[in-house]
Amino acid sequence: MPNPFPGMNPYLEAKSLWRDVHWRFIAYAAEMLQPLLRPRYHVRIEERLYVEPVERPIFPDISVIERPRIRPEGEQTGGVAVAVATAVEVTHDEPTAILETTGPIPEGYLEIVDWARGGKVVTVIELLSHANKTVGTDARWQYEQKQRQVLAADVNLVEIDLLRDGTYVLAPPIDLVKVAVGKDWHYLASIHKVTEPHRFYLYALTVQQRLPRIFIPLAPDDPKVGVLDLQAVIDRCYEAGAYDDLIDYRQEPPPPALGQEVLDWIDKLLKEKGRR
Repeated sequence: MPNPFPGMNPYLEAKSLWRDVHWRFIAYAAEMLQPLLRPRYHVRIEERLYVEPVERPIFPDISVIERPRIRPEGEQTGGVAVAVATAVEVTHDEPTAILETTGPIPEGYLEIVDWARGGKVVTVIELLSHANKTVGTDARWQYEQKQRQVLAADVNLVEIDLLRDGTYVLAPPIDLVKVAVGKDWHYLASIHKVTEPHRFYLYALTVQQRLPRIFIPLAPDDPKVGVLDLQAVIDRCYEAGAYDDLIDYRQEPPPPALGQEVLDWIDKLLKEKGRR
């Protein structure tokens, strides 16, 4: 079934779904851009690896150490008298905690390369994950490192944040973003062009609005731009991922909580669509 929301579906933001949504988004966005940019450019799916700890560290229980039975002196074993000396057993201290990780996790992003210039990367497109927006994680550290590298290089940066949860991590300073677009937005896309190093193009919108068609800057000597329809990509993710089978629309969207006015709008919309 089609996405019941006119814009971003907030139920897709659930951590149980987002990793799958993320990879589908990357693949479908590349598929959408490729025919628009050929033959000069090629859209590549790249990935980085990060290590994610479990949400709750496992603390060790007090363990009972089984000690070997000391045989009485003179006890026979196989017909031979064995003298057993009492040994002092040395055991290790219990660790403070046991931290489990899920192992290296791949996270995808897009690169647009310019074949006319020997395959040079001209644009990086990022879709944020929960891990990117969590302070103190390896994923956030790697994301911020990549962000700094791209901004310092001759490369355009497109960042797409379709998650209400987490701590802000996009390149434009959050204080200036709030001045430019206000505070009443749920999703944000930022575009930084190498030809305008001190300017960010922002797309800010709420869950009630259609996701925008954003422009994708290319090589500095090329006035042409690509166009990525975020709504078309999300809608395809929704249908191809069969998320309608997995989402319980009788429940409220995942946190953070939306205001009552928005929740009332969602309730009315889902009833009209037959989901409640």
